[in-house]
Amino acid sequence: MVKSVATPAAAAESGRKRNRKRPDDALLSVTVGNSKMSAAEKERLKRYERGPGNKSKGVIKHRLKLNIKRSEKKMSSAAKSAAQAEVLLPSEPGVLEAEGEMERTARFSQRQIAQSVDLQTQRKAFEMKLDRFGLYRASYTANGRHLLLGGHKGHLAIVDWNPSSDSSSGPRITRELHVRETVRDLCFFRDHTMFAAAQHKNLYIYDGNGTELHCLRDHKPDVQRVGFLRYHWLLATVGSLGHLRYLDVSQGTNVADLHTRLGDCDCMRLNPWNALVHLGHRNGTVTMWTPNMSEACVKMLCHKGSVQAIAIDRSGRYMATSGRDGQLKLWDIRTYKPLHSYHTPRPATDIDISDRGMLAAVCGPSVQVFRECLAKRANGPYMTHLLPGCEAATTRFCPYEDVLGIGHSKGFCSMLVPGAGEPNFDSFEANPYETKKQRSEGEVVSLLEKLPPATIMLDPSKVNTVERNQKDRQKEAHASREARLAEANANKKVKKKTRGRSKAARKVAKKQSNIMDEKRLARQEELEKRRKRIKQRAGPSNEDDGYDPLSRFGGGD
Repeated sequence: MVKSVATPAAAAESGRKRNRKRPDDALLSVTVGNSKMSAAEKERLKRYERGPGNKSKGVIKHRLKLNIKRSEKKMSSAAKSAAQAEVLLPSEPGVLEAEGEMERTARFSQRQIAQSVDLQTQRKAFEMKLDRFGLYRASYTANGRHLLLGGHKGHLAIVDWNPSSDSSSGPRITRELHVRETVRDLCFFRDHTMFAAAQHKNLYIYDGNGTELHCLRDHKPDVQRVGFLRYHWLLATVGSLGHLRYLDVSQGTNVADLHTRLGDCDCMRLNPWNALVHLGHRNGTVTMWTPNMSEACVKMLCHKGSVQAIAIDRSGRYMATSGRDGQLKLWDIRTYKPLHSYHTPRPATDIDISDRGMLAAVCGPSVQVFRECLAKRANGPYMTHLLPGCEAATTRFCPYEDVLGIGHSKGFCSMLVPGAGEPNFDSFEANPYETKKQRSEGEVVSLLEKLPPATIMLDPSKVNTVERNQKDRQKEAHASREARLAEANANKKVKKKTRGRSKAARKVAKKQSNIMDEKRLARQEELEKRRKRIKQRAGPSNEDDGYDPLSRFGGGD
């Protein structure tokens, strides 16, 4: 057998042929490191890159330089893999579609929808009958795996409503307890291992097993609403006197205690984009608060009556409010202007916005879901659901699921809403399939990366930015302030000081002297008549007779 041996010239020629590019490849691809990516992949890669990173240039120590290079290589490889895998993610969720012009999706019942889906999805539509403990409030974890229920008469329960992929298993109550007093509101912390409950007298914190960890007696008077900021580890509460408090759960310290000065407040919602607290008040205003300011950042007059509920979308651009005037309004938070409004048959007691922009509102026993209603007005409801003989108290969309949870006077109901959940989730932020080890490691990482309260502001994109011309702006602000003060002093009128003449009684007497009423006129006429009578009694005066009183001092004629 004879083997062919390539000469150096032939090898060089073959190498040039292999490395030769076609004109089309040069136009449609760009080089990233040692690999080639298309222009679309290059655009997707920018969303996953972590910025400039730790450059190894200028590092003197050899081992440290190698470690930096290895970490940069791993991060670039992970960003590239994520950008390439984004093509495989579904971009559009499945929604209900009507076949004919006369058919409406709002007429589809939950029974018809459950018969048309698979067995695993059918398990997500269930109803829990709990008619002994009053109105129920519900709260989901960030990954949508666990559900927290709280009855008005003191019943608390943690439910693993989607435990496994086995179609035979249903919702499982992992822990329940009865606190024997009123429960006004409740919420999970970062995961299902801890939660807070606003009870009749105090605010309590429990663990996943139902053990009481803390009793916060300084949060008085009665706490009406509670909320948790995941990235700041702050527990926000608002009470009956309008006090807004921030508690750092990781350290156990009070961050801020703000007095709204707007009376009793029982409506609160957290903005997921900038972590601002939105409060709805009895005079129809909605205020936005941050722990860094003693006054509200924004005050908006939204309704003619009391504000019942507030909902904010995932991107932080739109806000929905419902009031006792029977209106459901949509607002653009970027411009603080109303977009459109809906008239509900009864005032909506609670509203919520899903990850995909669907709006759910509960009005007594009925639940209405609107689709594509944020930027533009919807012609009608996307889905409706009736709870006969019940009064709905709260409604919440489950994250990453096409499920809407409704807490009412007879328990809890979970209804299917196709297209409501986000199908693409980030496992580093919220993983519905996380294990116990992943949960513990994620909690440690979240504590290490906890954001300080000073980062809560209207525009969080300004964080970690430097204002280059800060000194020039300070000089301009100082000069403008001096000019305003000089103008105000020039236009200021000099007050004439009169000692003892500007007392309150004298000012009132001066004002009363200029008032001419019937009694005053009658009194003047009476005085004038009295003068005439006195004059008539005295007889004719000497001036009328022509007598000169100085004539007696003259001599002669």
